[in-house]
Amino acid sequence: MKAIVFEKIQQLRIHEKPIPTLTTGDVLIEIELCGICASDLAALRGDVSDYAPPVVMGHELAGIVVETRHPDVKIGERVTVNPMLSCGVCSECQNDLDKYCTTIEGIGHDIDGGYAEYMRMPKHGVDTGKLIRVPDSIPPEELLFLEPLGCCLNAMRETLFKDSVAILGAGPIGLMLTQLTKRAGLATYVFEPQAHRRAVAETLGADVTFDTSPEAIAHLQEITRGGVDTVISATTNHASAIALAFDIVRRGGCVNFFGLAPDGETLHINLEEFHYAGHKLMASWAFSRASLEASRQLLIEDALNFEPLLTDRFPLAQGLAAFDNAAAQRGVKTVVHP
Repeated sequence: MKAIVFEKIQQLRIHEKPIPTLTTGDVLIEIELCGICASDLAALRGDVSDYAPPVVMGHELAGIVVETRHPDVKIGERVTVNPMLSCGVCSECQNDLDKYCTTIEGIGHDIDGGYAEYMRMPKHGVDTGKLIRVPDSIPPEELLFLEPLGCCLNAMRETLFKDSVAILGAGPIGLMLTQLTKRAGLATYVFEPQAHRRAVAETLGADVTFDTSPEAIAHLQEITRGGVDTVISATTNHASAIALAFDIVRRGGCVNFFGLAPDGETLHINLEEFHYAGHKLMASWAFSRASLEASRQLLIEDALNFEPLLTDRFPLAQGLAAFDNAAAQRGVKTVVHP
C-alpha cells in the first residue's frame, strides 16, 4: 500500500509499505479520507516535538473496518479514532484527562496513522474505547472533522465567555469555532489575513470579519467600544498573533491561546500591567473523551456545516503536493485519499 511517511524534519516521502497484519484484538481500517492537520505541518517544519519519526502521519481520518480480530468490532462499520492511546487506568485517564497520561502514544505521531490506504488499530486502543463507531449516514467528508471538532468543543468548555468573541484565524478550526460561538449566542468577529477564508467565515455566520491591519484593529475596538470579552487564537501563536490578541481584548477579558506555538516562542508579561488589566490567560489543547462524544452527536444531528471547509483533495500518490497545498493555505482544508 502507499503511505506518506514523516521521516525526519523537512523530509516527507511516499512509501510502498505492506498492508498491516493483525494480531488478536486488532482491527484493520481502510482509509477513505484523512485531513492534513496544522500539527503535522508544524512537525514537518520542526516547530513541535511530540512526534516520533519515522511514522505514517494522519489522525483526522474516516474509514471502514475491513478486517477484525476483535469480538466487539464488525466488518463494515464506519469509524474514526480517538488518536490518543493512553493506559486507561491511571488517575488522568480515569478523570477523562487521557492527554496527560504518561504512557500515551499518538496515532500518526508515535504509531502509524491515516495517511495510508490501511491503518491498524491495536487491541489496546479498541479495549480503551479509542475506536469511534458512527452511523453509515455520516459521510467521510464530515467524519474526518470529528476529532478536530472535539478539540473545539473542549476549548468552548474551558474558555470564559460573556457576550463577544474574536477568533484569530479562519482555517478549519477557526471556522468550526465560528459556528460554535454563534450557536452559543455570542457576537463573533473573525480576524483572517486571507480574503477567501474571510468569505467562508461570513457564510458561516461571523458578524464581521477583519484582516489584521491596524485599521481593522481600530475598527474592531470602535464597534466593540474597547475590545471583545474573549479572544480565541486559532492560528499559530507567533509574536504577531499574540500582540493582536492583546490589542483586541478588553480589560478583564479572556485570551485562549488555542493554536500551536513554535518551539521557543515566549510570552513576556509586565506583571503590574497584567494585574490591573485583569486578563484571564489560558491555553486549550486536544480533546476529552466527552468532547469527542459531543462531537459525534453534533455530526449525527447534522448541526454544523462542513461543506465549505473541505476544499482540496489529493490522492496519496500526490501526498507531497497535498502538504505543500496545505502549507500555502490554499482553500481551507486539504485531505488525502487512496
